Amino acid sequence: MFLAHNNNQIKRLHLRIKFLSFCFFLGFLVLSSKIFYLANLSAELNVNIDEKEILNVKRPNIYDRNANLVASNITISSVAIRPNLLRNKDDIVDRLLTAVPSFQREDLEYKLFNDKKFVWLKRGITPSEENKIHNLGIPGIQFIDETKRFYSSANTLSSVIGYVNIDNEGQVGIEEFIDLQMKSGNNEDIYLSLDLEVSHAMRDELRKSMNEYSAIAAAGILMDINNGEIIGAVSLPDFDPQYHADALLPENVNKVTNSLYEIGSTFKPFTIAMALDSGLVDLDTEYDARKPISIGGHKINDFRPQARILTVSEIFTHSSNIGAAKIALDFGADYHKAFLKKLGLLDPVPTQIQNLPSSIAPTNWKEINTMTISYGYGISVTPLHAVVAGATLFNGGRLLKPSFLEIGESTDVLSKQVLDPSTSEKIKKLMYLNVLNGSAKRASVDGIFVGGKTGTANKLIGGSYDEDSRRTTFIGAFPLDKPKYIMFLLLDEPKPTENTYNYATAGWNVAPTFSKIVGRIAPMLDIKPSSIERLYNFDQIVVASN
Repeated sequence: MFLAHNNNQIKRLHLRIKFLSFCFFLGFLVLSSKIFYLANLSAELNVNIDEKEILNVKRPNIYDRNANLVASNITISSVAIRPNLLRNKDDIVDRLLTAVPSFQREDLEYKLFNDKKFVWLKRGITPSEENKIHNLGIPGIQFIDETKRFYSSANTLSSVIGYVNIDNEGQVGIEEFIDLQMKSGNNEDIYLSLDLEVSHAMRDELRKSMNEYSAIAAAGILMDINNGEIIGAVSLPDFDPQYHADALLPENVNKVTNSLYEIGSTFKPFTIAMALDSGLVDLDTEYDARKPISIGGHKINDFRPQARILTVSEIFTHSSNIGAAKIALDFGADYHKAFLKKLGLLDPVPTQIQNLPSSIAPTNWKEINTMTISYGYGISVTPLHAVVAGATLFNGGRLLKPSFLEIGESTDVLSKQVLDPSTSEKIKKLMYLNVLNGSAKRASVDGIFVGGKTGTANKLIGGSYDEDSRRTTFIGAFPLDKPKYIMFLLLDEPKPTENTYNYATAGWNVAPTFSKIVGRIAPMLDIKPSSIERLYNFDQIVVASN
């Protein structure tokens, strides 16, 4: 009996061991299957993002012309989740909100309460947030390393560099240009033609002028007139590309390349150049500016009427609308239009920045259009148009292809001879006289030859020009005896002040802004003060020409 009882106990023990072994084996199979399933899901998630990760890593750095790093890549962590794996989703929402209070309940519920296989919870999380989410132990959570664009130059170069979206894809400016380069297999780092320090100085002075004259916007562009490199470009208000949503605000549009303006008398040098380049007109050719011109129910008058016969030189210095209109009439609409097209003023400017606008000009170019366009009304151009065409007036008549990338001395400069070099010499002299004793006196810079032209244009509001709303512009070059740089500046709706004796015209606001900028950036550009001998020699040449 005792042996039989022991045998039964042994049999029962063996059965229990077998049963437990089977349970362990079955549990092992279930657990292994689950691990294998989750591993496959993780691999599938990685496959989905690998291609974008590769694109992000390969995005080139951007440097200014002095090799200052202005845009680069940093690695950040993002968190994604698989809603189709989740149970007790209400509890998971509560736990995520406790761990990361910056989450929004409505957003989490929208993302989690579905059966999608992949949802981004947040792109770009801090290490602390990553640690807290990780410790929740939620199934289906995955942390993904992504590449984020970092802009060390902040607002200073944003109008040119542009920005990338959340997927690190270039949207505008040089960032968009980089995407085009990458598609063609070029992933080399980008070296801008822009000088970070010069751009900062331009931006700082334009901001000061905006504040001083209560302007609503400003723009400035500086170009090397010998090779077309853009050295500085400022558009205000601007944005920090780190917060790219601000770039979409209407007031933050790039005013240098994308905004079109009637620039008023700053356009007159092109009219004068047309006449001089024909060989039929010289600086001492006379035009009758004694009376206003009446045409089509409109009257063309001068801001400060001289009421006498004026030479071409005097028309420029006194900024006579009547004189400019009569000069343009002598050549006619077809000749006028063809000349402006030759200077690139009617077409989009070819450069690295994409989708730039054409100017706005009359489709049916009539006599009255030629008259008003002669002094900067009836045609709208970008500051980039103005500075590129303006360079031909200072560099011997060569039309350059502008570049926002560094060209370097070994690269052939793309240019086309569009004016006789003698025309350029005459315009330079007129520009110098205008700073010496014309409307641009306040643009003068101690020790540096400068020349330029002011422009004040009333704004077209509701179909008519508002006498109390204006834009002021200035175009000028330096050092004028051996021109190297040309600058175009604009202030939008500057207001009169006590210091300007209640004037709000260009000679009182944008001209002194030009003077301040040139005085500040000249040392950065290695522009040394001119000697008294050079000043004397240049003065003698000007006097002899008149």
